[in-house]
Amino acid sequence: MSEIREGNGTGLSTERDFGGNCLNEFLAELGDDLTGACMVPVNLPQREIVNIIKRAKKWFYKQYEDSVLENYYVVPKNVFDSAYFKTHRCLNLPGAGADGGGAVYSVFGVHDLASGFNGVGQGMDVRFQGGGDFSLDKMLFRGMYDGSGPAEAAEELQYYVLNASLADMSRQILENPISFQYARLNGKLKIMGDTPKGDCILHVYETISDCALYSDEIFFRYCSAKIKQSLGAKLGIFKFALPGNVEFDYDAIKDMGDTELESIVEEIKGDEGVDYMFHS
Repeated sequence: MSEIREGNGTGLSTERDFGGNCLNEFLAELGDDLTGACMVPVNLPQREIVNIIKRAKKWFYKQYEDSVLENYYVVPKNVFDSAYFKTHRCLNLPGAGADGGGAVYSVFGVHDLASGFNGVGQGMDVRFQGGGDFSLDKMLFRGMYDGSGPAEAAEELQYYVLNASLADMSRQILENPISFQYARLNGKLKIMGDTPKGDCILHVYETISDCALYSDEIFFRYCSAKIKQSLGAKLGIFKFALPGNVEFDYDAIKDMGDTELESIVEEIKGDEGVDYMFHS
């Protein structure tokens, strides 16, 4: 019988443990995959494999939504009063920590709290907050008591969604949205328009830790395919035989990597219903 877990345990405030040195474990797993757990007598250049992993991480941040985490950053108003900001009009957003996570990869929203964000300040927010005669639950369930049935409730909900969407679009147009440009290579967020009048909230994507990314099977398969491509392309330049006059078919190894990589890219594209980076 499976264990039923409750959501009030202390484990919810403890980060997941991925073990010891996850990079070495990942390298060992790649080595076992490429050599058939040492059945194939070939030495893999670890430095090249590490370089492939580094390049693969950058590709995944750009293409694979599970490699980044949606988050919010609060920027206090006094930052915009600093001499640095007045001179450069830039904010320097965090880079990756020691574990590879926490780097701001993309910014797709800068919200000035003084102008209103989700009901804070003077913003146009028509959402029902609950309670009173205009609460959303009363609007939806009144049909249960006056005999009109669920059809009217569904229609009321449809009108509410449409009106809320219209109000949200109007807010973005009328509240003078902050224009910005983010350069992810140096982590600089440049404010292009007016200086924010109060605290700001940045809506961002930040990278997850390396250990978490290494635990993803599709990242493992991608790195394995890239290593096969590199192995077949580079070692195939020099034709030499192993002891016993055994020769590797490096073209076949490269073709295997090409085929695997093509299927992985298509799988990633198929998993993305809508491009999650459209807002960047």
